[in-house]
Amino acid sequence: MKTKRYHAAIALFTLTSSALAGTSDPLEPTITTPAADDWEFRVGLPLWASGLEGDTGVLGLANPVDVGFDDILSRLDMVAALSFEARKGRLAFISSFLYINISDAADTPGPLLTSIDLDIKQLLVDAAVSYAVVDDPGFRMEALIGARYNSIDIDFKANRSNGGNINTSSENDWVDPYIGIQTRTRLNESLDLIVKGDIGGFDVGSELTWQAYAGLEYQFPNSMYAALGYRALSVDYSSGGFTYDMVTSGPQIEFGMKF
Repeated sequence: MKTKRYHAAIALFTLTSSALAGTSDPLEPTITTPAADDWEFRVGLPLWASGLEGDTGVLGLANPVDVGFDDILSRLDMVAALSFEARKGRLAFISSFLYINISDAADTPGPLLTSIDLDIKQLLVDAAVSYAVVDDPGFRMEALIGARYNSIDIDFKANRSNGGNINTSSENDWVDPYIGIQTRTRLNESLDLIVKGDIGGFDVGSELTWQAYAGLEYQFPNSMYAALGYRALSVDYSSGGFTYDMVTSGPQIEFGMKF
């Protein structure tokens, strides 16, 4: 009887050990990467609550600018923004679009002018290709190469004290190539830390441009996501009497979906 109990205990221990050996510890948070043959798409609506600081001007006259988001919001006529990402394995195409139209009545510089009206339209289109040089569970690092299209149109109207008026406009557009790095770190099953930076221009378009972003992204169970971070974009461009040496920065919030 003891021998049978001994053999039964050995058998039970063997089965239990096998079961435990087949049960792994809880997995660390991992980043979901689409299979090599599958595409993953992301579409988002970002809101960049940015301010402007720097120098800008036309006709060779550059004026200092220091405008907060609240000032821009009160003068905003229209804004539209969209982000898009297509990913397959380690490769991805990343793009964004931003259009802003601002109008304002500026202060007159002296008694010769009775009023000044400004209308500024800015278009920013960003497109890049990325490759994940590191694609481990919980961490991804991507190398970026891309280009940023900038278009700034300024309409300037002024009324003279003697009854005359001045109407002039400046239309400027250029493309800035850039290189950069983007990282995504999984903090838990629903939260990611995203850090991105790029530098470019290289006198192809602007003399120098750089961009930096850091933020958190929360993944909802229904394929929706929300992101909150801080973004800064610097552009140093001048051509034909037009100057745009500006840093645009502020918090950014984005809502989107994956499919």
